[in-house]
Amino acid sequence: MECVLEVAGLRKSFRPGLLKPRIEAVRGVSFAVAPGECFGLLGQNGAGKTTTIKVATGLLRPDAGRATLLGRPCGDATARRALGFLPENPYFHEHLTPREGLQVYGRLNGLDAATIAARSPALLGRVGLADAADRRLKGFSKGMRQRFGLAASLLHEPELLILDEPLTGLDPGGRMLVKELIVEQRQLGRTVVLCSHVLADVEELCDRVVVLHRGQVVREGTITELLSSAPRSYELCAQDLPAALAARIAAQAVRCHRAGETLTARFAGDRLGPELAAEVHREGGRLLSLTPERESLEEWFVRLVRSEAPVEPSPPAAAPPALVEAGR
Repeated sequence: MECVLEVAGLRKSFRPGLLKPRIEAVRGVSFAVAPGECFGLLGQNGAGKTTTIKVATGLLRPDAGRATLLGRPCGDATARRALGFLPENPYFHEHLTPREGLQVYGRLNGLDAATIAARSPALLGRVGLADAADRRLKGFSKGMRQRFGLAASLLHEPELLILDEPLTGLDPGGRMLVKELIVEQRQLGRTVVLCSHVLADVEELCDRVVVLHRGQVVREGTITELLSSAPRSYELCAQDLPAALAARIAAQAVRCHRAGETLTARFAGDRLGPELAAEVHREGGRLLSLTPERESLEEWFVRLVRSEAPVEPSPPAAAPPALVEAGR
């Protein structure tokens, strides 16, 4: 099984000024994206995400290393026809309308006029631009531009969709729309690479993530693998408790609230919650729920990048487990 996107030993540096030293933006980045998954490229602003994406899409040449798209070099024209790309700050021809713009971008992707005309109305409607299909892009807000960019990147039904900060500048309705579109692409069997610093979105949408920090891969894995840890606390909810047990629970809880016969209490650590839940059963109370609270991706990431100890980069990943099992 081919990797949809593979990056190996990627390095890229820039000179910020004529007499200034070069800055290495990407330092030996390696990862592989399997067909059909939603892959997250996660990192702070300046971590090297956009530079990596630009090399992967053939917009920049690396100083060292390689990147392949569907088994071909990323600059290959045939491979790039299978790619849909929405950059973080897209530029469009301001004098065009969305309907005209799709004609332009569709032809650039090798579609004929009849196919573009057939697909455009439904696609503009899906991104919420049906009523603005004949307005000039010049007057569009940032959110509307993002919606049009999504339509343009989806018009040729690409095998791989790369989205660089696609939720930036969107209102809640627009954010929900983009998330729904990503899920729809997955359901159609397409591959999505989501480049973002909004950790809640990555946690919600992605199967696997690579974390970049200062131009290096510092972690890679599924969300479950990255966050595998004992619960930090438990919330217990119970009814019909004997008075003595209710008092004991309240005394040991970090926070306790009672509403009628229902007692809700939170306990620090991974021990007290299960122990007291067992006591509720033993003493004839009714346990409604025992909910563990684990570290969120956002909390984990902040702890990672604020760590005083230097973080060693993970060894290069030639291919995800699914590809290894397939014999690659």
